[in-house]
Amino acid sequence: MAPSSTPRGSRLLPSERRDQILAVARQTLEKQTIDDITVESVAGEAGVSPGLLFHYFGSQRKFRHAILQAASDELLTHLRPDPSLSPVEQLRTGIETFVAYVARHPAVYRAVTRLNTGGTVRTLHSSVRATLAGWITEAFVAADAPASPALGMSVAGWLAYMEEVVLAWLDKPDIEQDELIDLCERVFYQIVMVTLDDTEQYEQLLSRMQERA
Repeated sequence: MAPSSTPRGSRLLPSERRDQILAVARQTLEKQTIDDITVESVAGEAGVSPGLLFHYFGSQRKFRHAILQAASDELLTHLRPDPSLSPVEQLRTGIETFVAYVARHPAVYRAVTRLNTGGTVRTLHSSVRATLAGWITEAFVAADAPASPALGMSVAGWLAYMEEVVLAWLDKPDIEQDELIDLCERVFYQIVMVTLDDTEQYEQLLSRMQERA
């Protein structure tokens, strides 16, 4: 709910008002690039004074970072793995959810991954990738995979690959969404197989990853 829809006479806690302002800004990000969003424009949309935004966020740069942080948190919430599923099911579901989210919110995804708004945004982007890599690696370890540096680097490399493929698909959707999901999934297993460099170990790992906890 936007701040302007708050019933007359009601008082919000500072944290609630801040969240409402971010909600308005987050919707604005669907229509504008992060570099086009200003404190003044969001204040007008939210029905508050620009001074209030500066009070909550400190500067326009910090305000934009807070918007991207909210978008990143939203993405991670959607991608959080379901522990009741097997690692194989978690991966497939994660890819499907990721691609569907990006298809619905392309401007938001491009903002987090592509726009050059300073080192803090690059750090935020790296943090999102690191969280996703951690979830995948944990699933591997739970399936008794060797927690090697090579495996960790391969997972990170696959995430970068998937990101680039999905961005290319957004720019030129020459294949169906299901084909894109299948491609990302197949490449993941190929990378794991090459990293392990042991067909028997790979087959055993894949079998364990199909088991539910």
